[in-house]
Amino acid sequence: MVTIQPPILISSRGDILPRFSLVVATFGRTDELKVLLASLAKQSFSDYEVIVVDQNSDDRVAPILAEYADSVPCNHVCCSPGASKARNLGFALAKGEIVAFPDDDCWYTPNLLADVDMWFRENVDYSIFAVGAVDEDGISSGNRWIQSKCDLHPINVFRTTFCSSLFIRNNSKSREAYFDEMIGPGSRTMFACGDETDFILQLMGSGMRGRFDRTWTIGHPRRDMLSSSISHERAVSYGRGMGRVLRKHSLFSLWLALMTYDFLRGVVVAMRGRTSAAHLCFSHCRGVFSGFSASRPLEIRFEEEVNL
Repeated sequence: MVTIQPPILISSRGDILPRFSLVVATFGRTDELKVLLASLAKQSFSDYEVIVVDQNSDDRVAPILAEYADSVPCNHVCCSPGASKARNLGFALAKGEIVAFPDDDCWYTPNLLADVDMWFRENVDYSIFAVGAVDEDGISSGNRWIQSKCDLHPINVFRTTFCSSLFIRNNSKSREAYFDEMIGPGSRTMFACGDETDFILQLMGSGMRGRFDRTWTIGHPRRDMLSSSISHERAVSYGRGMGRVLRKHSLFSLWLALMTYDFLRGVVVAMRGRTSAAHLCFSHCRGVFSGFSASRPLEIRFEEEVNL
């Protein structure tokens, strides 16, 4: 396969601009971060920069970046804990034409950046692109929408967008959006997810068009209710984050639909004897309800809210 590299772009300051900026917010992980960097070192497309936003209080990340210094172009910056805060910092530093936000426990297939580059060149009317996600066994680990490809709309954005699989054109409209630092992992609030969905809804609200296509995938471990691979506290807090984003964007009908989906899914898996998975579905449903209807301040600490 012959990979066509893009022309070299130069900013008004004389800087050479990469095609991709990959913003990696990392906290607490080392082996997983190595897997991601190893996958980037194997990319057939080399015109990219990696911005590693380190939220750790120690130096665990530095030796890993030193190990890949000759094969992966990394910028290492630090900030206090909070995934949204870290992504905002990385986004502000990103120089690439296309920005992505791979999690520190995901991995890219060897031709992913080349394929995404070609997709954006062939689809100039789109500014948001979401690929699929699968685990080590090829089982879907995100983006579980009923269609394999479709345009992004508020009705499907919760099931088609997943932070690690997002690619965004870096332009004036996308620069107006931001990751809500009161939502998401490390936010120290009761809303432990939904930051990337809120970000995409902001972009779509500004008129940017988005597309989901499972033809291409990133790798990511499977952590969901049906696999019983998460705790009840996490199911509730993730549901709250979803509810908060639904409330923030006035998606009342979708809130009712997603709660109904969670409840019916719990009933179905309970009838199949999978009680643990059913309890997680019900916990997530409860979180979606409470996140949407929450009237207390956002700064409530998550630790104070897990025992309902």
